[in-house]
Amino acid sequence: MAIKFVKTKRHILFGNNPGEKYVVRLHRSSDVSMDQLCEEISHSTTVSYPDVLAVLKAMEIHLASHIQRGSAVKFGLLGAFIPSLRATAMESAEDANANSIKRLTCRFYPSVSFKRSLAKAKYEEANLDIKGLVL
Repeated sequence: MAIKFVKTKRHILFGNNPGEKYVVRLHRSSDVSMDQLCEEISHSTTVSYPDVLAVLKAMEIHLASHIQRGSAVKFGLLGAFIPSLRATAMESAEDANANSIKRLTCRFYPSVSFKRSLAKAKYEEANLDIKGLVL
């Protein structure tokens, strides 16, 4: 199955060739719920739905806990969730302290093998025709 995209018109203000341009952006299909993921995993393995749900819920809790303590969480072939800080730049080292931290964020860094699999993705334009829509 291909990744869907849509064309959008943008007004580019800077760069070598400013003006009205068309760019493509991802047309996200429906989100996958925890329930749907548990169903898929339980049907493709010998693990029951409640057991899959329990493990994924525990993973959510422990992943958040480790990130909140400043630890990276690595998922092998998938990649790593790595915490990072957003902070205000201060004039002196003494002023750069916990009060200058704006927030803790988390980034996902895909593994090399996951990046390779993404590079093999196929693309197709999304059909946005809406039945009954008159313009």
